[in-house]
Amino acid sequence: MGEAQHDPEVAAALNRRLIEPQTANTLAGLRAAKDQGQLAPDFDLDLAFEVLSGPLYYRLLITQQPLAPDYINRVLHALFAGLSPRPQPR
Repeated sequence: MGEAQHDPEVAAALNRRLIEPQTANTLAGLRAAKDQGQLAPDFDLDLAFEVLSGPLYYRLLITQQPLAPDYINRVLHALFAGLSPRPQPR
């Protein structure tokens, strides 16, 4: 990932082989949850993906702390708490 910041060919390969498939899979899961009513119907899924990815990449690349299952679960819990449908006022 570091080299991709300076080499367009590495960046393109990284995007094609890792980022694009990962993004597509995550967005498909979010879209399925939205279709099942588990997420707010008006929430921006692209933004949700970025909100989910940011803490993981920050931890991996900046702080270099492990991506332990407990941490990932905490991030998911925080994200989905914010994405949950809200009761409609009467």
